[in-house]
Amino acid sequence: MHSIGFRLLRGVDFERYSKRLYVVGTDDMLSLDQIRYVENGRDAQGAFYVGRVPRSRAVGQSWITTPLTAFECLSQVVRVMYQYTPDAIICNGPGNCVVVGLVALVPAILGIKRVPIVYVESFARVHTLSLSGKIMYLLADRFVVQWLSLAHKYPRAEYIPHLV
Repeated sequence: MHSIGFRLLRGVDFERYSKRLYVVGTDDMLSLDQIRYVENGRDAQGAFYVGRVPRSRAVGQSWITTPLTAFECLSQVVRVMYQYTPDAIICNGPGNCVVVGLVALVPAILGIKRVPIVYVESFARVHTLSLSGKIMYLLADRFVVQWLSLAHKYPRAEYIPHLV
């Protein structure tokens, strides 16, 4: 079984990154299953922590209520990330990733610690970036796309096909 999480994390040196933080939406059961698969019993060793945060914006949610849910997500991400300070971030997917990226920039702006960010755009995005992708293109140190057409449109994008 090759889960999405496994393919995204297969190049991570778990010896070098001996403490890992996963930030997962409270309703994202698939990612939890993938974390269990990737970590394969390492939880007894305290090697990783899963921070559950609410979605910043649900699919189809009114833009009027989005600031409230985004703020709730932000407060939970701040709590989790400053309790379990990451050395690097690999992210893909929805708006929560943007919140994580923004929170990761704060220590760098304050001159405390720079946390490199790698963003992987969705495989479903063939011709245009998602809204999260457009924002993360500005924030991420490395920006990965899975379609050559996007790599041609965005000069900083790295083309790695079939990653997730």
